[in-house]
Amino acid sequence: MIFYITAVANGLLNVVNKMVNVRAGQCLGTANGALINYIEASIIAFCMIFVSGNGMELDFSHIRQVPPVFYLGSICGLVAMVFLIIGTEKSGAMLSTILMLVGQLGMAVALDYVFFGSISLQKILGIFLVVVGIAWKEKMRQDKDKQKGDQVIE
Repeated sequence: MIFYITAVANGLLNVVNKMVNVRAGQCLGTANGALINYIEASIIAFCMIFVSGNGMELDFSHIRQVPPVFYLGSICGLVAMVFLIIGTEKSGAMLSTILMLVGQLGMAVALDYVFFGSISLQKILGIFLVVVGIAWKEKMRQDKDKQKGDQVIE
């Protein structure tokens, strides 16, 4: 049960993070908004290292032993942050969150296949249904906007 609560808390925090970063991007510029996020995250990570009593992670010899592929997470995170700031600013919090979920689900299916050799048609169908839902919502919004525009013209 704690894992479900943690996952919901993660989702809530991600949306707050997204909106704060979008505002930072609007006020400071996209690159500076992402930089602020990563500086804050680095400071918090350093504090966590010192509180846990494990300063060994900061030793250069330890950093050199970390497999380079592990640094890919921070590169992907930075690129994702820039995309998040740009995408959310243009599409809004709800739509960008749903689209981000679609991307995450799609990558999860692909990585399940790559690492575990399994693919689930139910998962692919679920992603497809989410995409259909988004398309339907956008179509309804466009129809509503068109009706408003027609009423203004009359």
